[in-house]
Amino acid sequence: MQKVKLESVRRKSGGRIHLTPRVPRSGPVTTLCNQTLNDGSYMAVDADPDCTNCIRRSKDQARISGAFFAQEEGSELLRLSLEQAKSRRPNLRVLPHPGAERDKPVDWPAPKAPEEAIPDELGELTTRGFKPSGEGVWKSPLGVIVRMKKHGKEWRFAELLYEGEVMATRVEAGIRLKVGDVEVNPSGGGVEVRIKQGPRR
Repeated sequence: MQKVKLESVRRKSGGRIHLTPRVPRSGPVTTLCNQTLNDGSYMAVDADPDCTNCIRRSKDQARISGAFFAQEEGSELLRLSLEQAKSRRPNLRVLPHPGAERDKPVDWPAPKAPEEAIPDELGELTTRGFKPSGEGVWKSPLGVIVRMKKHGKEWRFAELLYEGEVMATRVEAGIRLKVGDVEVNPSGGGVEVRIKQGPRR
């Protein structure tokens, strides 16, 4: 960070060493402790200041700014401010002007293919209420897992997995299974697998 550099000045007749923004070649000079030394009565020195008021006020940015402007040294403060601003990293992202070169290309995620619409029926499975869980695997809301197997172009019921109550009932065309919220009913030469329907009225 740039710091404002003050210069030391002392009366030619001796006394305390004061601080001032600049020791001019001619004309009066005003110290930080508000003493005015007339033209020819002072000289610049390399020694450290010993005026307690100048030392205390050298830590007050407002006093230093006022002293610079009083000696018409405001341009020096402006230069230091600009250098300080350049050295700081801005908190906000600066957008480039249209047509300006981009620093880095934006990495967009790879586009995903749209999900295929789930058909109402997949061979012997009525898909309404099921969620796909992999190739030929479907899951019901209560967690019944149904696995379908492909025979040629046709999907057929292969197996069912559930860690709950299973009820098998003999019906005219074969056996009906009620597993959780899933029903497996005989249908034609095969079965129909679907989410269990509510009681019929």
